[in-house]
Amino acid sequence: MQQSNIVAVGDGTGGVTEAFKDRFMIFHDGSKQWLDLVATHELTHVFQYHLLVSGWWRSGRILKTIIYPLWMMEGMAEYFSWGLEDTGGDALVRDAASSDCLIPLWKLEKFSHLKPHQVRLAYESGAKALEFLEREYGAGSVARMLKLFESRFETSAVLSELTGLDVFAFDKKWREYEGERARRRIRLEGLREPEAYGARLTTATAGLPEFNSSPVFTPDGAKMAFLTTRDGFPPQVMLKDLRTGKLRDLLRHQTEVETVHLGNFDNVSRVLTLSPDGRTLVVAGTKNHADALWVIDLATRRKRRVDVPGFMSVGQPAFHPDGRRVAFSGLKDGVTDLWLLELDGGKLTRLSDDPADDQTPAFAPDGSWLVYTSEVEVPGSAILYQRRLRRLSLVSGASQVLSELPGSARDPVVSADGKRVLFALQGGGLYDVHEIDLASGAVKRLTRSIGAAYTPTYTPDGGIAYAALRRGSIHLYKGPRASFEDAAPAPPPAAGGRVVEASSAPARVPTTARSPYSTDLFLPAFFYSSNGGLFWTSYYQGSDLMGEHGVTGIVSYASGQGYLDYQGQYDFKRWRTDLAFGAVGRLRKEALDTDTGVNQDESAHAQFLSASTPLDRFNRVDLVAASVTESYDSVFALARPRREARLFSAAFVRDTVRGRYLAATGGGRLRLGYSVAPRILGGNSVREGVFGEAHRYLPTGGLSALVLRGQAAGFWGPDPPQYVLGGIGGVRGYGRSATVDAGRAGAVTTAEWRIPVLPNLDYYMWYIFPDFYFKSLSLNLFTDAGYAWSAESELRGAGWGSLRHSYGAGLSLHTFILQLFPLVLHFDYAQRTTSDGGVFYVYLGPLF
Repeated sequence: MQQSNIVAVGDGTGGVTEAFKDRFMIFHDGSKQWLDLVATHELTHVFQYHLLVSGWWRSGRILKTIIYPLWMMEGMAEYFSWGLEDTGGDALVRDAASSDCLIPLWKLEKFSHLKPHQVRLAYESGAKALEFLEREYGAGSVARMLKLFESRFETSAVLSELTGLDVFAFDKKWREYEGERARRRIRLEGLREPEAYGARLTTATAGLPEFNSSPVFTPDGAKMAFLTTRDGFPPQVMLKDLRTGKLRDLLRHQTEVETVHLGNFDNVSRVLTLSPDGRTLVVAGTKNHADALWVIDLATRRKRRVDVPGFMSVGQPAFHPDGRRVAFSGLKDGVTDLWLLELDGGKLTRLSDDPADDQTPAFAPDGSWLVYTSEVEVPGSAILYQRRLRRLSLVSGASQVLSELPGSARDPVVSADGKRVLFALQGGGLYDVHEIDLASGAVKRLTRSIGAAYTPTYTPDGGIAYAALRRGSIHLYKGPRASFEDAAPAPPPAAGGRVVEASSAPARVPTTARSPYSTDLFLPAFFYSSNGGLFWTSYYQGSDLMGEHGVTGIVSYASGQGYLDYQGQYDFKRWRTDLAFGAVGRLRKEALDTDTGVNQDESAHAQFLSASTPLDRFNRVDLVAASVTESYDSVFALARPRREARLFSAAFVRDTVRGRYLAATGGGRLRLGYSVAPRILGGNSVREGVFGEAHRYLPTGGLSALVLRGQAAGFWGPDPPQYVLGGIGGVRGYGRSATVDAGRAGAVTTAEWRIPVLPNLDYYMWYIFPDFYFKSLSLNLFTDAGYAWSAESELRGAGWGSLRHSYGAGLSLHTFILQLFPLVLHFDYAQRTTSDGGVFYVYLGPLF
């Protein structure tokens, strides 16, 4: 997925559909259920775009997608995926509705502003809202809603025509409906809070949703390793001392491991395994689009990578009782099977070989057999795709089904005596911990969760620990076996609902070959007046089907004002190194030169060739070669009316910045570069220089952070550019000037403490267009210092009194336009310490 050039995707993306060419893209993880579900979801988007953006001047219609509500677009894709996997969504919405955590639909026009782990809830909320629309206002209401958006721009206008209610009234009715439905099921089925079964082992931080899962315990029960998003993405592995409460990082946002996967969306899976002696932890992770196993020594926290070549994905490791081998689920040739790996020798043995999706192995105490889950299809059932609990003999290779319980069994573990298996069962809108007695085959339901229960495990003291979804977060709980239920499994859901009848394949319609190259966007705008003449601006974007070739261009012309701006670029992305070349330029007639105060004709033209090579997710190398021509024509005699420069630059960029929400709170950035403009190929503007900038974000609790910045540059040669010290981006409180506080070289340092004062402002100005959604307000306390010089003698003679220094305070207002585009408004006042006075700034940021 992330190697595709069609559209940029992140770790949490299962599929994507784009409107330019009606392309959709999904990944296959070995599960037919997943493939069916995500393909249906994305195909629904294709149909939506076919209706909403097809027709004359497609580019203009594509612009309308900015205002279509995502709760409707994504909710509809989930709604028409009904029957393939509903339990995860049912549990999310029931949890939110029963705890007053449902997000209003009018705050779900777009999802960019949502907090961590809320996007999936937004998808499912949209599906439930459409289900409510269809139920309350008649069959076909969902289809009519989509058709109305073809000619409407505003959600309330569409809902008013469908229901007689605006979006606020409709949202209120829907949330009341979901709240009552959740409370009724809780009451009828006796669903309980996770605290009813045990004490919570993890604590919430910063008031944001977080996921904690996959608990494993040392043999003495004193420590617990687990996976958590308490500090943001990617998830980190932590070790908690259950006696003292002290936390230690085992695998935290380190560049050698790009990510550790929680699971596919709501299906949180077990990803950690601890050796029988409690000394070694193994976790599956990803680096440079390749999965591997990381072996961690708990005492020293040293890590080593164990590569498993030949697999598309590797996950869910489980230690063999001998402590030398690890079983895992591996995707190869489109099928996920179970494999056994010797950690030291690398010997690989295949354990299962079938077309089904086999996952989450767990060994018996003597190592002679293991349990796992395998996907099956049950035609005619209310749950088409299910997962069966199976036992595999490592002696004979025979596999047998342990239970035919309807639903999807997940994450099994075997008891210390080898007589029972603990697992989570998903189905019928419920996600709970179950236990099977291997001798009798009897299954008991151990929890009745309001939300959901994941990754259960036996604890060394005979208790049970598991991860529970409640109030939008997943936390870990542990309790004695006696506090859990001994109930019969929930009855299977009744078959029914929408049924799709099979139909014969339509006759094939002959089609003509189409070129893979086509226009994505063409947006022209022009205006003519007798006084101002002709104004014209146009934007063009085109690409091929696979996104390996792309062309963009923009032209602006004003005959009355005498200017022409143009820019064009071609991108080639077939290889790992992205290549681009292009041209950019401007022409001005009778333009005012602010330095000389005279009018002159100006022209500037540049052609460039660039290459950007990613070393991994965090590091890259950028190379640029360019030719720049500048000319001036005026009555004022310039020393050099025509300047020619042949530029070459190289830069190393490292970016490990991370943050839980809205602002960066950890990691850092580094950029080091060199540039040169030699006297070759007619170049008469000659210079050379080096530059560097570093940022470091130090978390100070919650969502606050201390930010340190260092920046320096130096230039030499006949025509060096000026390093300007003052102003925004430099030393605040001092003016930007090419003659004062400027030179051939300079350096700036900054320390800024960013403290949220209203972290949950949450004020939505829906009554204006474009709307503004204010999310948080932060206080910034800062100090800047810097110095610029042109000669070494200036630098040698500089003292503390030569530094330019300031201190100040400011406010940062985080907002979103149309709930989609982030915007940070900064209001800073900087007081000079080397002279009286200061400067007040209003700007868009952050700058770093």
